[in-house]
Amino acid sequence: EYEKYNDDGFTIRATYSNNISSSDFFRWQVSGQYISFYSNTYYDEFQMASGGPGPSIEVTNSEDGYIFQGGLKFIPELGLFQDKGIFKPYGTLGLGFGYFLEYTKYEDPDLTGSWCSDWVFWCDDDGGSAFRLDDIEQDEFNFIYSIELGANFIIPKWNNGGFDFGVRYNMSPKMKPVFSYKVDEDAEQVTRFADKVNADYITIYIGGTWPINNSEKKKNKQSKPIGLDI
Repeated sequence: EYEKYNDDGFTIRATYSNNISSSDFFRWQVSGQYISFYSNTYYDEFQMASGGPGPSIEVTNSEDGYIFQGGLKFIPELGLFQDKGIFKPYGTLGLGFGYFLEYTKYEDPDLTGSWCSDWVFWCDDDGGSAFRLDDIEQDEFNFIYSIELGANFIIPKWNNGGFDFGVRYNMSPKMKPVFSYKVDEDAEQVTRFADKVNADYITIYIGGTWPINNSEKKKNKQSKPIGLDI
């Protein structure tokens, strides 16, 4: 109902964490997450200055989000059942910012020949090749915090790498709604009802985790793990 950044989509995220002063339970963590809310591709034909039909152009409209955060992770390094770190549930609190972007891309990889005489600003020095034009429809930066519950399942035979799975809750308070009006049918007028909205997103993910440097195995700890989730 607020038009943008509210479709179901896919996401990919990379995280990096490390122990805090050799703690058995706490790590610091940084992460970057990309969210694709929406993408639609279709073909359109523009009218030439002469009035005739122009070339067929591929048009892609997309809505994306980019989230960057730092935070604190609670995770038992020795595992939930003191099982040498094979099964390690965790909880994470993250703070950071998000960049939300809607853009439209116009592209034709085969724009050559006679079209270039009329569409010269899309042609190369050889008289025609390809063109691409990106138009940002709307964008904004906003504060974001997150709460996350998940678990690592470590496989020692994989050099202490393993699987990562969980649920991540992102909250972006006081975003600007694109359409923030409603119709009062009794008064026959349009009234404004919101200057800001709170937008929350739930990510369900599965991925992998592995140690960057596993030479030091103090108390069977996994050193400097990095994760990639989808």
